[in-house]
Amino acid sequence: MIFAEDLNLKALGRSALRKACLDAAWGSFLDILRHVCWKRGVYFAKVNANGTSQICPHCGTNCGKKSLSQRVHSCSNCGYTTDRDVAAAQVVKERGLSAVGQVVPMHALG
Repeated sequence: MIFAEDLNLKALGRSALRKACLDAAWGSFLDILRHVCWKRGVYFAKVNANGTSQICPHCGTNCGKKSLSQRVHSCSNCGYTTDRDVAAAQVVKERGLSAVGQVVPMHALG
């Protein structure tokens, strides 16, 4: 199973970083990824992108907004510490699995 954030690509294309976002061709990448998954029989789904870098993947607490320069996720509730991108990926995985009906404890997503 592969899950990706359902990004608002139109809004990103109108932002101050529009050239970088359009050059990255995220929409094309996701279309190709969806097609490759379909060809190989792998489940692919997009999940809600809101707050993925703010939620603790271990306990589910909203840890608040982080500046882009803050690269470490550290939960004040449970003490879980990891790279910010790893934590966001774990949240995306948990949302995807819950959408397909697989119950997985948040702390088991490592």
